[in-house]
Formats: sequence, structure tokens, C-alpha cells
Amino acid sequence: MCGIYGFAGFKEDGLIDRMGRVMVHRGPDGAGRYEAPDGASFTMGMRRLSIIDLEGGWQPVFNEDKTIAICYNGETYNYLELREELEKKGHVFRTHSDTECIVHGYEEWGIEGVLQRMNGMFAFCLYDSRKKEFFIGRDRCGQKPLYYHQRNGRFLFASEVKSLLQSQHITAQPNVAAIDPYLTLRNVPEPQTMFQDIFVLPVAHYLHFRLADASLRITRYWEVPLLDARTARYKTDGEYFEALESLFDDSVKLCMRSDVPVGAYLSAGVDSSLTVAAMTKYSSNINTYSVGFNSPVDETPAARETAKFLGTHHHEIICQPEDFDLLPKIIWHMDRPVGDALLIAFYKLAQGASKDLKVVLGGEGADEAFAGYSFQGVITKVEKMQRKFSGIPALGALAFQTIPHALLNKLFVFPADLGSQGKKRVVDFLRNYTKRDLNHNFNALRTLWSQDERRDIYTDRWKSQATENWMDNEKEKDKQGPFLDRLLKLQYDEWLQDWALIRQDKNTMAHSLEYRLPFLDHRLIELAFTMPAHLKINGKTDKFIERQLADKVFPPHIARRTKIPFYLPVEYFLDKPQFKNLVADSLNEEAVRKRGYFEPKKVTALIESMNRTREFVYCKQVVSLVVLELWHRIFVDRSIRFD
Repeated sequence: MCGIYGFAGFKEDGLIDRMGRVMVHRGPDGAGRYEAPDGASFTMGMRRLSIIDLEGGWQPVFNEDKTIAICYNGETYNYLELREELEKKGHVFRTHSDTECIVHGYEEWGIEGVLQRMNGMFAFCLYDSRKKEFFIGRDRCGQKPLYYHQRNGRFLFASEVKSLLQSQHITAQPNVAAIDPYLTLRNVPEPQTMFQDIFVLPVAHYLHFRLADASLRITRYWEVPLLDARTARYKTDGEYFEALESLFDDSVKLCMRSDVPVGAYLSAGVDSSLTVAAMTKYSSNINTYSVGFNSPVDETPAARETAKFLGTHHHEIICQPEDFDLLPKIIWHMDRPVGDALLIAFYKLAQGASKDLKVVLGGEGADEAFAGYSFQGVITKVEKMQRKFSGIPALGALAFQTIPHALLNKLFVFPADLGSQGKKRVVDFLRNYTKRDLNHNFNALRTLWSQDERRDIYTDRWKSQATENWMDNEKEKDKQGPFLDRLLKLQYDEWLQDWALIRQDKNTMAHSLEYRLPFLDHRLIELAFTMPAHLKINGKTDKFIERQLADKVFPPHIARRTKIPFYLPVEYFLDKPQFKNLVADSLNEEAVRKRGYFEPKKVTALIESMNRTREFVYCKQVVSLVVLELWHRIFVDRSIRFD
């Protein structure tokens, strides 16, 4: 729920109102604001989406003597337990909201103490008027975004960048150093953004700001725990299964705490299916929603079958060719370029669900904890081969060069036909596997543009940008962990929040819809990282223990349903005028030359290759360039306006 915003160290007439007005979609039910007493230069505000304590939960929320104030975005699912504990310690509550637990928890335990006890998704700003300082905190997995800017003694923060841009002191300038990471990953890894001098507060961190000297300190309060592979001791498989079953059920129950009805997104996958199955234990009136594309890869028939089995009120939303016209508006809501056409599906899905509800649950987060992505299995297999037979990756690359890509599609699970470009990715990955560290291999297998391809498409001025110097290595302290867990942990520092979660938060909040994810309960994550690898990847089965749980709930044809990769099949829209016009307008020779990053002839050749071959990689590369150009037009050029 909600969006928060504020500033310190300066005054600007009307700024707090403008910052809130541009985010009204995050909180259409009302607004609140706070100005620090005693002339302190600090102001904050929030837009509210009423979910809990509909009548009394208006912000800012204070402690008993109003020396501490908070503006809060998100939900603390375990607020009833925290409230009971705090009341026993003598704290007096004025509301029934989850937000009030934070101010009293800060009084009782301090900022790290309260953050460690919170179970939820959140971003907040807490101001302590006695010390003239404030804290900004973000949840463990980064479901709720928070941006900030600091320069010349001025500090601003907000749930969305467009709110920061309301200040006369901030100009939207592109962070050109972020273009190469964007092409590589299709997103910009935190704390950088595509905006110059605007940063993301990293996940599981809090920021401490003192007004007296404008000092800023950022501290991590949680990270995924890794066992030491040399000393790890595991429980029995049965004990892990019982713990998962109990904890997952409790996580879903907590996520359903609400004073308004709660529904769910339902795909063909095991994650959302288990989520909805658990929900039916606590409600017999559940609305579920799935999205499709009227294509052969459409998962709506399978989702429909699951919904029928569970007895939900099911709704299907279908993306049409004309929905590509929505892309500029979606990018405005996103704030950042995320090079994925699936943004359209997320937007449409949220739009459909918001007609009935304010809250939905989903299944994101399970793949990261229980190894549900194909590249995790590929890297794990290659690592085993490398350890057993020195030099196998290089030999494997030579072998793969002679295998038709249709056969490679049989060997690996990809979202679409591998194609010649996808085959090149696999060969390059195998050939260079032993030359890279784990994080670089992780990125190499999932990258959209190889370093050579990036260098080739850049203009002469930008060719030096094609590098991997910006890419972090795996943390040294993690290298003693079990291999699969090391691989999974990498996702929590970039992939999860900057790719998976941001697409959902911005598109659900665009329609004033709150999205809750039981698999992001930190207790579940911590449990998963105590499990042996065979409970995650077991032979050809991914998320093995999760599928065992599904065996107790569903018949075999649902529980063991073949994974249907979720992606927007651009290849089925290539000939539609909406897509063709979008590409022609965004990536014509004049537009590309004016932007200056890419060689116009190279871009034209890429588009021709996409249209000729219809290959998965070419389609995604073109979409990534379209999104980047639209982002510039919306935020830098301001030639497309939505505010």
C-alpha cells in the first residue's frame, strides 16, 4: 500500500504536494504529511491505499508523545504479534494499523531491532524529533522500491523517481554508465539507476541521516545465510518437508491479513498453485487471475484447470496486439527501463484484478529459493562436469557447436526456441566457464547481449563502454557455501528486486493494487538455505521439495505438470501494425542517430534479422532497445508526457 516521499536540508514551496500528486496511483484513498517541529529542515508525506485499519490508519503515525513519526509503504504481516509483545511492555496504541508497531518497536528495540522482527514488504521513513535524525528502511527482498538523491546538503527520497523529479533541484539526466549493464541484464542493478545522481536504497538496508551535519550512513541488517559446505549438517528429508509445509501455510495465512478481500494471481506453475491452495484453507471465496496471449505457449488453459480444481472464481486477461500501444505509459510507471515485453502482461493483469480487488497474492520468490530456473540447473550440471573432468566445458563447447539448435532445445528448458543466437550463448558459456567467477557465469548464461554484440552495435564513441568491469564478483565470504546455494544467493543482490519484483510492484501500484508474496517470507528463505541441494534440484526435477508438497494437494497431472515458461511471445506479434509501428517510430535511422548510442545501420540489420528469423533473442534485443528509447523520450526529452 501507499507511496512515501520527503526531503531534508532545504525548503521548496509546494514540493511536498507535487511529490505526492504524481504518485496518486499508489495511494488514491488519501494523503498525509509531516513537517519537523522546531524549525528542523525535514518534511515527509505519503499517499494511502487503505488495506488495514481502514478508518484509523491514517499517516503519519506517532508514538505516545509524538516525538517519533513514520510514513510507511507496504505491510508488516506479523503486526498483531508485534503489537501484543509491545503492549505487554507498556506501549499504548492509538490505531489498529500495522504501521504503529514500527514507531513503538523503534522505541523499544532501536532501528535494527525492529527491522529484524518485521515480517513483510515495506519501505518507510521514521523521524526522531528528539535527535533530529531519520531512518529510511527497505524490506529484506526489495519488494518495495525506494529512491534517493543527495547533493549540496539537499536530500530527497521517494517510492518513485518521478516524485523526486518534481524538485527544481533535480534534472533527469541519463546515467550513461548504466547503459552497458542495462543491455547485458535488461535492467540496471542497484544501487545505480538509469538516472544520473539518483540511487536505489539497497535491499535489506537502512539509511541513517542526521540533520545536524547532513551525514548519511547506509547499513545492511539482513542477508541470505549460507552454510559452510565443509561442516554442514542436514536434517532428514522428512523433517525439512514438515517444516516447509507448516511454515508455508503460516506465511500464506499472514499474507491474507487484511480488512479488504484478498485474491491471487494464478498461473500454470506450482508456486502460485500452492499459494492459492493454501489460501482456500482460510477463505471459500477467492478470485484468481491469469494472463495469456492467444499463442501456443499460452498457459491460461492449464491455469483454468487448476482454478477449477481449487474452486476459485477465475478470470482470464488476454493481451492483444493493440496493447503494445500501452508501453510508453507502462515505462512511465516503471520509472526505469526494464527490457522485457512482459511488462505489458503484468500491466494488463493488474488492471484486470484491480477492477475487483485491492490485494492479490502471487508465487514469485520460490524459483530463487528452491532453484526453479533452467539456468540454475544448467550451471549446476556444468559445475559437476568441470569438477569431475578437467576441461570438459571447453570440450563441451566444441561438441555443442555441431549440434542443431533444435536438439539443444531438447537438452535445456528455454522460454522459446533456442535459435542460432541462443545456441551461441550456450557455446560461449561453456567455452569460457572456467575463466569466469560464479557471478559472471550466472550473468553470461542469462545475458541478452554478449560483450562483443554490445561493442558491435555501439557507435565509435561508446564502444569502450562494452565491458564487464561494472559487474561484481561473488563475495569472497560466500565461496565456502554449498555450490547451489551460492548460485541462488546471487539472485538476492540484483536479479530478484531489479528484475522480477520491480515489474510487479510498479504495474500493480499503477492500478492501486497491492501484491503480496508468501515465498518472500524471510523464514522460508532461511529454511531453504539450510536444505541439501537434492531437495531443490533432483535429477531432472526442479523445486523438488516444493513439488512433493504439491503431490499432497493436487492430482499428478497438475502437481507434476511440465513447466510452461512465462514470457510474452513477441514473435507472434511481429506482423501486427501496433508492434511494427512501435519499432519503426522508436528505432528508425534518424531516431537512433539522434540518440547517439548505437550505429543506425547495425540497429536496422538487427530488426531485419528479427523479422527474417523471428528468433527469440533477436526479438528480445529489439524490445530492449525500444524500451530504452521510450525511457529517454519520457524522462529525458519529455516529448511523451503523462503528468
